[in-house]
Amino acid sequence: MPTAENAPPSSHSTQPGQGFLDVSARRIYLMPELPPEVVAVSFAKTSRSPEPFDQIAAELTATASAKFHEKWVVGYGHASVAEHAVLSIAIENVSILAAKAIEDNRLASYTEKSTRYQVYDTGRVYRPAVFARMPELQQRYEQLITTLLQTYQSWHQRAFEWLRENNPRTNDESERAWESRLRAKACDGIRYLLPTATLTNLGWTVNARALAAAIRKLAGSDLAELQDIASELKTAAMREVPTLLKYSDPDRARSESAHAVSRALESVIQLPARDQTDHPPEVTLLHFDGDGLRRLCCAIAYSSWPLEWTGLEAQIDRWSTDDMLALVRSSLAGLGPYDPLPRAFECLNYLFEVTVDYGAWRDIQRHRIGTQIAQELSPELGYTVPQLVEDLGLRSEFESLISASASTYDALHVHFPEDAVYALMLAFHKRTLFNWNLREVFHFVRLRGTAKGHDAYRKVAVHLWREVVARQPWLGELVFPLGHAFPAAPDQ
Repeated sequence: MPTAENAPPSSHSTQPGQGFLDVSARRIYLMPELPPEVVAVSFAKTSRSPEPFDQIAAELTATASAKFHEKWVVGYGHASVAEHAVLSIAIENVSILAAKAIEDNRLASYTEKSTRYQVYDTGRVYRPAVFARMPELQQRYEQLITTLLQTYQSWHQRAFEWLRENNPRTNDESERAWESRLRAKACDGIRYLLPTATLTNLGWTVNARALAAAIRKLAGSDLAELQDIASELKTAAMREVPTLLKYSDPDRARSESAHAVSRALESVIQLPARDQTDHPPEVTLLHFDGDGLRRLCCAIAYSSWPLEWTGLEAQIDRWSTDDMLALVRSSLAGLGPYDPLPRAFECLNYLFEVTVDYGAWRDIQRHRIGTQIAQELSPELGYTVPQLVEDLGLRSEFESLISASASTYDALHVHFPEDAVYALMLAFHKRTLFNWNLREVFHFVRLRGTAKGHDAYRKVAVHLWREVVARQPWLGELVFPLGHAFPAAPDQ
């Protein structure tokens, strides 16, 4: 615990005879190294206490903090207090599939082992214990993942050598930088071979409230791996926030409702035949705000002009398109190439359906400002053959592996419908609904649409923007005066 001697220097002073603190001097400082639960109480108490944060903390003990949380967070449900208890959690050797389930929790920060800058180890793969119930299927699964990972290793070196021959070093590029660029391109191309069972690592910074919700969701999953991860997360985190995670029982409702919906649909909605072809990503704009320009103008004017929304609408309705475009341009004045669009752009919404290979979906999923509703990964939607595989003349071998992955999935799915997904390669397609506002759309396109991006998600970004501008052409006149030249579309 901090004491008066080791607390941050204070500029507060007690006025003689008055018994209160002089708070006129501004103080901005980092809290001393304290247990997360103590930090949470220190911040929570400021709503009722006039004392500075470091003084509040100096008077707290772990026991007192636990009692506070037991009463207010657990007893009265003031869960927002738990958001001040932040943990950084290292998670190692979980499947790629599990990593995406963890990252589905929105209010957190993640960094995952890259499939672009690291070559994955052939020995690091998740093996569902449930497969042992049927040794023949277990052996088939083992043969598949062994073949996939060994092929991944050998094709990586082959791809790198081909790239060295066909992508000469530029004049301003060092030998080291050139080789690093080529290895990244090789990894980009051959990552499609990896099964979702491949083990990965990620770092997770999350507050205790979001962590408790994540543990409940993971614990309620049908997958044993996610249940085990939830248990281990709780055990590790309880050392730091024992009270705040005290009640994080499994959330079974998600799984039960999903099964109930499936049962209700299976007899009334017929599924199409499996798509067994290679094709590029698909992006469809399902819904957008038809009065987008007027709505955007109202949102821009709202914070600067003291009129209610309906009053602004009534006046802006009389404007010409040029008048409205001029107002929007004024809101963009002074924005640099890395500045976000103004918050008013969040008032326009778009509903997209995106079908893309699972490897690219992993990158797109990170854009969590919005709503994502994803379908389960399966072989039903086709797959992607990466261009590098085509260039190497390995399409036939690649499609044989696709067939083996799908047939192993089918065999496993009969007996282990939840765990069969571990047999699928990252090349298979996944379909997702994304409900994004214009500010997030612009951020996504600007970040993922550059020439340095992976071809798969770059195609999604380019197609997505084209869909938006096709419906709202006026947008194309506004956003790229910020100094961004929109990239040419990658080859189909």
